[in-house]
Amino acid sequence: MKTSLVILVLSAVVAAVIADGEYAPPAYEKKYDGYFQYANVPGPYEYEFGYNRGNPSHNRNQYEQSKDHRFRTKVKWADAYSGYGEHYWEYNHGDKSYDSGYKAP
Repeated sequence: MKTSLVILVLSAVVAAVIADGEYAPPAYEKKYDGYFQYANVPGPYEYEFGYNRGNPSHNRNQYEQSKDHRFRTKVKWADAYSGYGEHYWEYNHGDKSYDSGYKAP
């Protein structure tokens, strides 16, 4: 009986403190500076990933995607000395059952 009463009183005190608003979990602020990375694999034959890394003086970003027999990627880079570049690749290979109708001579 005494144990039940102690648990009931402690529960009431905890509920009152939480309801009063004095207790708040610590807030973790996210400082987004434009740099990130991620990966996504939605199925067995497809994926994508990308990132944006570096700093204002030198940065690089890349995005890559592959699904079935298609592959794409894009890479960009830049620096504080007016250096800049981009590359794009795309491969679209047909599956093995594709028949182009072309007959070798």
